[in-house]
Amino acid sequence: MKLLTISPSLDIRFAAVILLVMGLSTPGQAEIVSLDSSNIDDVLNNAGVALVNFYADWCRFSQMLHPIFEEASNIVREEFPDTKQVVFARVDCDQHSDIAQRYRITKYPTLKLFRNGMMMKREYRGQRSVTAIADFIRQQQVDPVKEIHSMEEVNTIDRSKRNIIGYFEKKDSDNYHTYEKVANILRDDCTFLAAFDAVSQPERFSGDNIIYKPMGEGVPDLVYLGSLTNFDLTYAWAQDKCVPLVREITFENGE
Repeated sequence: MKLLTISPSLDIRFAAVILLVMGLSTPGQAEIVSLDSSNIDDVLNNAGVALVNFYADWCRFSQMLHPIFEEASNIVREEFPDTKQVVFARVDCDQHSDIAQRYRITKYPTLKLFRNGMMMKREYRGQRSVTAIADFIRQQQVDPVKEIHSMEEVNTIDRSKRNIIGYFEKKDSDNYHTYEKVANILRDDCTFLAAFDAVSQPERFSGDNIIYKPMGEGVPDLVYLGSLTNFDLTYAWAQDKCVPLVREITFENGE
């Protein structure tokens, strides 16, 4: 009886094929940033959008979420490769209880959304699935500002909603970038619109400006009188208009 022999060169080629197949079938390394007191402010402040998983290792639901969160991160990173545009991060709340207290985390896992370092009021309460989490991040990348192409459009806006309209000489300006940043943070509370160049000229008699149109017909508009390059002032003014003192509490806005 003859034994089948395989040449050394065939062994090498066979091993190479196996390694190639393994490489193709192995999922990419998830880019999840572990946050602690030394890096959390720097990471979040420099992220356009950050989704943070606050977890505890002993929690079974936290353990179940880990691979889902990592796979969602892989999918999102392929679509948004800029590491400062979207960040997936996590906090071990047992190891970093000070951070958990800072953000009032009382249950695990909790997914919180941050924009430019500011925590959004509404935590992620969607399905804990790869598709749902990835879709949620895609929605956060949609421009919250609708462009107005004629002043006639202003007369047709939905007055059952709170509307803020910005009039700018050009889109690539510090004034508009401040407005856009505010719109991103308050996108769930107000409708934001903007007009540029010749379209906005009739409303720019004193320079770039923004106007709040309250809910209801016949209610007078309110003009922002502060500096548009000052984010804190602009945000405080818009938040005061978009977030009423008395609100209906629902499952989505309970935070």
